[in-house]
Amino acid sequence: MPDEVTPERVAVFAASARIPLDEASAARVARAVSPTKARFAAEGIALPLEVEPASFLAAARKEIAP
Repeated sequence: MPDEVTPERVAVFAASARIPLDEASAARVARAVSPTKARFAAEGIALPLEVEPASFLAAARKEIAP
């Protein structure tokens, strides 16, 4: 995780998720996320993601279904 969290990157991720985010908010998010990301990078911590993120939604719906 060597890349820095910048307001520009936050804005791109927000736009790809179709979340409107102004420049000030993107900067605030970047400042909030940067310390945690730096700690993960320093410790070499990796969070594995699910193979198929949609499977979580399917499992959640199965629990709710009658």
